[in-house]
Amino acid sequence: MRPFDLAVLPPVWILTLFGLRGLRTAPRRNRVLWTAWACWAMSTTLGAPAVRRAVDALLGIAGVTNLLVHLVGLTTTACVVEFVREMTGQARGRVSRLIVAVLAVASFALTAAFVMMPRPDGDTDPLTYGEGSPAGYLYWAVLTGDLVIGLAADARLCWVYGKQAAPGPVRTSLWLMRVALLLGTAYLTHRFVCLSASQFGWRSLRPAAAGGTTQVLMALALALFALSVIWPSLAGYRQKRAAARQADRIAPLWRLLQAATPEVVLPLPEELRRNNPRLRLYRYVIEIRDSVLALEGHLGEAHPGAAEDRLRAGRIAGDQLAPAVEAVLLRYALAAELEGRERPPGGRAEPGEEQLDLDAEIRWFERVAAAIELPAVVAAARELGAPGALVSSAPGGGGGEGEHRISGAGPS
Repeated sequence: MRPFDLAVLPPVWILTLFGLRGLRTAPRRNRVLWTAWACWAMSTTLGAPAVRRAVDALLGIAGVTNLLVHLVGLTTTACVVEFVREMTGQARGRVSRLIVAVLAVASFALTAAFVMMPRPDGDTDPLTYGEGSPAGYLYWAVLTGDLVIGLAADARLCWVYGKQAAPGPVRTSLWLMRVALLLGTAYLTHRFVCLSASQFGWRSLRPAAAGGTTQVLMALALALFALSVIWPSLAGYRQKRAAARQADRIAPLWRLLQAATPEVVLPLPEELRRNNPRLRLYRYVIEIRDSVLALEGHLGEAHPGAAEDRLRAGRIAGDQLAPAVEAVLLRYALAAELEGRERPPGGRAEPGEEQLDLDAEIRWFERVAAAIELPAVVAAARELGAPGALVSSAPGGGGGEGEHRISGAGPS
């Protein structure tokens, strides 16, 4: 087999077979896309020289495999058009009658031209197929014309809806698909120009010298189209992995708080916990917030300054200081709750008005969780709970960085 076939066939068939999973219950868009991939895999396989020879010999009609390849290619293009219509909301669950009509007319015209044109054997390069025959030239005009119209229409839809889509995986997918479709259009145009050169005797554009270019253009178009289709799934997987890592980083903080406030932890089915890391992350954040609200009554105005003084004495400074102060306050409040200490009258000062967005709050909890087990933090929390620990610390003391509280509002 040709290097091109060896490079293209395995990934095309892998994607096609992989798409069989759950196909029956999949959305219509996925089913249309799978049909396009299956047709693409079939036409690419039939186009391999060894397969062409075998099919021609089996059917007993010279060159008939090329017709089959092109009829399947027309069907593939129709499926791609329908997929883009579905993706951009134009299909609304219905097959376009215009697409079906164009496919039927083009298939009939292609078959009629094939019957009238010379039919070389399966080893003949498709680029020279029908060379010198008006019927052969009509064959290629029908084929490339229909395909170019379909791909250009798809590229236009991707352009229009790609500009309207919000930044994200769908928009990137539409832009990648547009480039793939434009490359496919260039591939078809290049083929037709080469065949026109053969038909009209333009020696400077002989097909034999252009075969490599057409294969490169088709391979690029295939690769980009495949990337555009799987891009949302890749982006979704990346987001799930990022959420799982963030959840794992704040999990030590969440587990620590459960000891004193088990009532804030709501049941979460194990399947959701395992398969939906974003939901698990949100639950951690919400339950940490609830735990903080339950524990912050143990803190007075003097606690942040006292915690900061002890951390500075333990050589905690810079960007590490603010989350470490939060961790000390949380450990102190946690121990006070578990030991049943009385809450100070009046409680601590109200937190500032600044509130973080969810992503910034997650990053803040990650920093606090990273500091929660530091020896200096553990020691400072223990010292803060000793009798008379706050006598030497003025209310609101510290260098200013300790003004943050364990309410989720801290430096981003």
